[in-house]
Amino acid sequence: MRLPFELDPQIIHHIIYSQAGSIGKAIIELLMNAVDAQASGVVLTLARDGFECRDNGNGFASREDVVRYFGRFGTPHNDGDATYGRFRLGCGQIMAHASTTWRSNAWTMTVDTRSMGYNYELEENETLTVSGCTISGQWYEPMTEIELMSAVQEICDLVRYTPVSVELNGRQISRDPRSEKWDFEDEVAYYRVKAEGSVSIYNQGVLVRHDSAHQWGAGGLIVSKQVIGLNISRTEILRKTCPVWKVIARQFGRMADELASRLGDHRKTEARREKSARALLAGDPKLEEIFWKEEAVTILPGKRHISMTEFLSRCRSTVQQPGGAFTVIEDAYDVPKGEVIARSGVAVAVHPQTLSRFGCYSSQDFLDAVQRIQNNLRQVIDDTSYLARSLVLPGLIAFSTLRDAYIERTQILTEKDLDKENRRAWNTLRWCLYHYARVCTGGQRYSTGQSRGGKQFHILIGSSNSAEAWTDGHSYIAFNVDVVRRLKKEPLNVASYIFNLLEHEIAHEGDSLECGHDEAFYQRFHDITVNRSETRQRYLHIWLMKYTTSLENEGKTRGKAWRERYLLDRAGSGREKKGLPGLEDVSNDPVMTSPVPAEDTRFIDVQNMRLVQTGLCPPPVDWNDVIIRGLLAQQELAEEQRQDAEIQRRQEAEWRRQSDDDYAAWQADIAEQETWQEHERHRIAGVLQIPVETVTENVLYWLMGEEDVAIRRYWAEKPWETARMQKILSKPGLPYSDDMLALVKPGETAWLLERNAAAAGFIHVTDYLKWRAEQEKG
Repeated sequence: MRLPFELDPQIIHHIIYSQAGSIGKAIIELLMNAVDAQASGVVLTLARDGFECRDNGNGFASREDVVRYFGRFGTPHNDGDATYGRFRLGCGQIMAHASTTWRSNAWTMTVDTRSMGYNYELEENETLTVSGCTISGQWYEPMTEIELMSAVQEICDLVRYTPVSVELNGRQISRDPRSEKWDFEDEVAYYRVKAEGSVSIYNQGVLVRHDSAHQWGAGGLIVSKQVIGLNISRTEILRKTCPVWKVIARQFGRMADELASRLGDHRKTEARREKSARALLAGDPKLEEIFWKEEAVTILPGKRHISMTEFLSRCRSTVQQPGGAFTVIEDAYDVPKGEVIARSGVAVAVHPQTLSRFGCYSSQDFLDAVQRIQNNLRQVIDDTSYLARSLVLPGLIAFSTLRDAYIERTQILTEKDLDKENRRAWNTLRWCLYHYARVCTGGQRYSTGQSRGGKQFHILIGSSNSAEAWTDGHSYIAFNVDVVRRLKKEPLNVASYIFNLLEHEIAHEGDSLECGHDEAFYQRFHDITVNRSETRQRYLHIWLMKYTTSLENEGKTRGKAWRERYLLDRAGSGREKKGLPGLEDVSNDPVMTSPVPAEDTRFIDVQNMRLVQTGLCPPPVDWNDVIIRGLLAQQELAEEQRQDAEIQRRQEAEWRRQSDDDYAAWQADIAEQETWQEHERHRIAGVLQIPVETVTENVLYWLMGEEDVAIRRYWAEKPWETARMQKILSKPGLPYSDDMLALVKPGETAWLLERNAAAAGFIHVTDYLKWRAEQEKG
């Protein structure tokens, strides 16, 4: 006999609750139903306590339509009669969030899964018809103001390019993609590509997902004209089987590659770096080229992006051991310390952004990734090549060991620590830096040349093993004496570099020894260098004139500084000969003519006392010893992790073995119980002299294990007849108590109670009965 498959009511529970996502997603299902019903417009109203969705589509024409398409989940659409729908499952999502009323033509359907279970009320009113379909609902859990704003924004994003007019809370939110400018358009989709960001994919105007930029090496937007194959919850694309998507993917992939080519090697985006990292791990066909050229690793200081080849080369040159060594900064708050360690040249320091780029969660994961990349490369290159011989796995230094050992040594010095010529150059430069700092911090340079307003920093020199310049953010800016001492050999180049260091320190807007370099810092640094470039050049010119004039007063008219001044003078006279304005004469500028104030030694003493108190002047560290300890510490950590993993594996194996033993014992007990019950069934039938099949489960439940006399007495009384209701309402091994039975309504069966409990979100029927009784009392 051929029998049809059936669906358990729990499947309905799964369709409604398990596929339900956000409120925005549920509302979008209603909108897609409207499009499938040939609607040309949808009006949405969303509030904290409920919603309404009105469309002018076909609606439900008859009772048969309601029963077949509304009351049954899974009725398939015919080919060509729907834009989005396939099996009419999506409308169930809203039922998980709200009690709803559906009005269409003469029909009204009311759904409340928490009180009605998986049932709906159907009413007909031919005198009050509603064209199209209007759905209203009250949220089971009212939304907060923030949740409402989030839902509104989500809906705006999801329906941005729908083919019908969509109005939300009185505002038009849908767009016609034909009215926008696209990078490319063909018969299947509209395309727009950009350097950064995710790739937003719209299936005929409704957002499906955001692809990560590393999947394409670029960001952008795709709006399909034809249907893209999706999974049943419409959250993922059937990339391997959908022919429309294959065409779209090829076209957008070409556009992403063309964008990368236009940007060239001088500007590689984060999307391209992440794509390169994943290609290295996956063994891309262009693996060797990516290994040599693509910037996949970011190191400190300064977030420098380098290729995997350069990374391994730096590891070998920094630490003298086979393969070299490196360290990884796993947490963002360790980046400032990592900057200092990397700048000192102790070890190659990998930025934490590299970990996420390679899909790693720890430094050991990244080391494993490097080993995997090297193994991939060995499969495609000649074993005798230089590259193959250089593929030695570098060591991993525990960053915690370097961090604990590295103590910044910083001290403020006086001008007496410079020789005479450097002191002359620095003394004049310090005065120009003082005025320029005031301008960079909001001050103004007046026509007299002097500056007013802004912050008045003490411009100092100092000694540091971690920085070329530093500031406390409010009282001083110090420059490393090693940089200042280069003024005598390369005066203009070094002075220009010191001006840039000043801009760098001002961009920190605080203590530069305690902070790193985020995107906001780089933006401020960029703004200062661009907006103050003219002022910087003027003060640099004043410094050169003031410095050479000081030399001239002592009869020194030769040297690198004078050659650079002669070039400026010739440039100025050349401009005048051509009828152009000459270079500005700053000989009478107050900054030029006024004497440079002496440095404040008391202020320097106070700052040095503070540095000593903060422990910034310790004895030097033996870094060779620290690196050895760091390598050993990382090896010990890796061994501990391996042992922990082995212990966990053994525990899981023991748990599985114990579970198998328990299951086998349980099966044996069941078999023994069944054998004993069958024996009892035959014994009871023999005592009562009745056929064995007459001893039903209910009879066996009461009579097994009893004496012969008791069996005959119970057979005459038949107590199982009076207990039938309790048996119906009970699960085997889980009988309801008398107080729970009192809450059961006439006609309710165990199956019905289980279904209604699941619909209301309860696992146990007893919890559902208590909740229902409380609701009825309220």
